[in-house]
Amino acid sequence: MLANGACEFEFSEGETILREDVREPVRVSAEEAWRLVETGRAPVFLDTRNARHYAQSDVQIPGSLYIWRGELEARIGEVPRGRPVVTYCA
Repeated sequence: MLANGACEFEFSEGETILREDVREPVRVSAEEAWRLVETGRAPVFLDTRNARHYAQSDVQIPGSLYIWRGELEARIGEVPRGRPVVTYCA
């Protein structure tokens, strides 16, 4: 997030998008998400798998926040603000 509250998204094609309104999601690759980590932007990784898939998996991103997508609206206050959010369900 920039000083004026806008967010800047960099894509692998070298294109940069500056958005004042970040209400719409932007699809990023795993490499682009990792670049957020490497550049110190400290994204929140939000795992939205259902409970069964989450429990059966031995793969989680360390430090990720788990909120099933069906509960997300009710629990949205648990998602930290002011940081990029990378949502995944795989």
